[in-house]
Amino acid sequence: MGGITRASKASRDRLSDRIAIGMLIKAFPPDEVDAAIDAAGVREQRSRALPARTMVYFSLAMWLFGGSGYDAVLTRLTTGMRWAGITTGKRAEPSTGSITKARKRLGSEVMRRLFLRRAVADLDTPAVWRGLRVCTLDGGTIDVPDTAANLAAFDTAEVRMAALAAHGDGALLDVAVGGSDADLDARLISTIAPDTLVVAHRAEAAYDVWRSAGEQGAHLLWRVGETVDLPRLRVLSDQSYLSRLLPERDPMARSIAVRVIQSSDTALVTTLVDPERAPAAELTALHRERWRFAAVFDALQTESVALRSQDPHGVAQELWAMLCVYQAVQSWRWDGKDAMAERM
Repeated sequence: MGGITRASKASRDRLSDRIAIGMLIKAFPPDEVDAAIDAAGVREQRSRALPARTMVYFSLAMWLFGGSGYDAVLTRLTTGMRWAGITTGKRAEPSTGSITKARKRLGSEVMRRLFLRRAVADLDTPAVWRGLRVCTLDGGTIDVPDTAANLAAFDTAEVRMAALAAHGDGALLDVAVGGSDADLDARLISTIAPDTLVVAHRAEAAYDVWRSAGEQGAHLLWRVGETVDLPRLRVLSDQSYLSRLLPERDPMARSIAVRVIQSSDTALVTTLVDPERAPAAELTALHRERWRFAAVFDALQTESVALRSQDPHGVAQELWAMLCVYQAVQSWRWDGKDAMAERM
């Protein structure tokens, strides 16, 4: 009986692996992967045991089988690819060293292009509130091996990231990697479209970031730390109050008009100063329901992420692959919720 149980478990594991790989292939079809490979200029010039297409799926599969070594990930991947009818290259048994070299040949640009292609597609279905497209800005840090190359690139044994995500389904719209929170926020805010409301929780309200949002024709709704100086200028009908965000370095710069919504446990600051247009209760609910960067780890079913790569180029490849897998997982989750809602 024990042998039958072990055999049945192994069979289920093989099936679940194949289904997982099949879902990756569905999310990132071979023709889309090949287009990204060609655009990045990393197509192999001769037949290899580890062609570029296989290595793209390998980079993605590492996030599905995070506890497995390179050899085990490759075996599970190629088995699933052949099951799905996808060519995997020569039937050789590459060494760990060969896999590392193949990853270096692939680089990170392919994974970045795949992510951006998916992010652009997700822009077509934004969450909208009172005529404004709503997204969340949040970020976090990810541990990297403390090699000399990584420390030279990132200063510490971690890399900081920030992301814009759709309010609702959590699909990622844009990502910035490396730098301070203010630098990352500024990079992302500079890319947003007019009539967008960006919801965030940040310790500071960097003046340059808020000015950039205004110049973009966008609005912000942030919870900020208690140290931010927001003088109470005029109390409004809903007990929120008008204030001014002061420039940090240039005393000649114009202050920014903001509204503060104070509750028992938090203070929200927004550029939406009219309580009739933007009721405080609705803004509070929007902030409470914001996307959080920890959702990336939740989707990958891990409390934290530690990368494997010994150099910054490999780190970048892993990060973009992680974001690609997150996008795919969120899409599957959201599609499943929609299907369940329709059945009900």
